[in-house]
Amino acid sequence: MRVAILCSGYLPVLDGVTVSVAARVQRLAARGHDVLLLAPRRADDLRRPAGLPDGVAFAGLPGTPFGAAAGDFNPGPAAHEVIEQALAAFGPDLIHVDEPERLAWGIRRLPGVAFARRHGIPAVAFFHTNFVDYWGQGSPRLVPVLDPLKAMGWRLVTALYNRFDATLVPSAQTHRRLVGFGLRNGVCGRFNGVDTARFSPSLRTPGYWGRNWGLPALDGRPVMIIAGRLTPDKGWSSWGEALPALARRLGAGLGVVIAGDGSLRSHVEHLAARLPRAHVLGAVPHADLGALLANSDAYATFSRCENASLAVYEALASGVPVIAPHAGGIPGQVRHGENGLLFEPGNVGDFVTQLARLMEDRALAGRLGAALAAEREVLDWEPAFEAWLDAVSRIAEVAGRGRRPPA
Repeated sequence: MRVAILCSGYLPVLDGVTVSVAARVQRLAARGHDVLLLAPRRADDLRRPAGLPDGVAFAGLPGTPFGAAAGDFNPGPAAHEVIEQALAAFGPDLIHVDEPERLAWGIRRLPGVAFARRHGIPAVAFFHTNFVDYWGQGSPRLVPVLDPLKAMGWRLVTALYNRFDATLVPSAQTHRRLVGFGLRNGVCGRFNGVDTARFSPSLRTPGYWGRNWGLPALDGRPVMIIAGRLTPDKGWSSWGEALPALARRLGAGLGVVIAGDGSLRSHVEHLAARLPRAHVLGAVPHADLGALLANSDAYATFSRCENASLAVYEALASGVPVIAPHAGGIPGQVRHGENGLLFEPGNVGDFVTQLARLMEDRALAGRLGAALAAEREVLDWEPAFEAWLDAVSRIAEVAGRGRRPPA
């Protein structure tokens, strides 16, 4: 199969989209499929990304800075002609578009669909990010005002996705929500995974914190890790209250490690400085994140905007229980009392109670650890890729039959 993947970002930018796109591109190439990757790059540097598998064709889409992540770009209107020319030269059997709403925002038109219609080939969208939920994050007073606008925003998003032959959704909770707003072409499945060789409990080693981070005081004590962008959408308005509350409940017995960077970095550092055992590491290379997680005892987030969180999958594969809000797609990843603990969204008291349960109830921690060990194989990228490949192959077959000219 000749697959054109048009995505909103690629490595070295690290987020759920870039890591999942890279995983699919690598596996497609390894199995002998022909792949064209189209991804935004800085307008004056459209070079092929380092590490892209040999044989994968690449077209850089001229872009401008986007969002809070360093090196993240979104293509502008000039990318349209690049896309058309690259697709025409490649001749795909299938066009796969990741985050089409973000791309359409920059390009000023929906990418790939018009080409697919002209040439009678299927176009598939992948729903990654609950962008509409980001509206008003960090400004609780705006929430009542924005709620009616969010409903309108979701209807517009689903109308956009309905223009594709199919929309792949990696979360049953998110799929039901999108259907409620009018999505008609959704295909739900576990299409995201994790490299279980790089995210494994086997990476836990004695003396890790002192040897690797110069933090020997964390060795031998429980550690809670927060990993991700230091931006409002990750729930930092709640962390400002939650971290001091944790310190009051658990004192210096709990170490807190914050890995990430973003617009709230100085605020987070100021907050951490007031706690007895809190440390901000800044951005951590993805290659080092597996060991960081494996040497922690809990992964925590206040984000209500997740779809199928890559960070949550990475923590679970590392054998680390997840403490997260019962919101978005997280309940499809974290089963309360089985592989992690859920709390009422935004409820700091409930969060502190749940984390204290994990730290103080060794029997509970043991049950969660056993469940995590049992499900690691299911979380791996191989079954996720197989599910994705099977889905897009069936979509391509059905769409091809529907557009095949009569004999």
